[in-house]
Amino acid sequence: MTWRQFINNALKKSHGLFGEGCEFYFINQQNTTAYIKVFHKDADKFSSAVSTFISDEELVGLPLVVHMIQATKALGNLQVEDSDLIWLKNAVREESEDADYISS
Repeated sequence: MTWRQFINNALKKSHGLFGEGCEFYFINQQNTTAYIKVFHKDADKFSSAVSTFISDEELVGLPLVVHMIQATKALGNLQVEDSDLIWLKNAVREESEDADYISS
């Protein structure tokens, strides 16, 4: 089961059509850790769906759960390991460029 499948299943099961409309983007993912950007308006919906969902055993042979470790309103406030600083700096730069483009 992929991260996207797990999250989509969680959103659909918890919130139905409204959950399916929740927008999220993967900033980075490695093995059992994923950094995901969620729009502020969808943050509570996303958090409740992912935190309470347990996948079916049929998909992977055992139930899967997700633990949210961090949530922040600003990407630059995200705490990562030194090995993750490269992708984080790129993501912060892209976010800044997007904000500059939108404001101009």
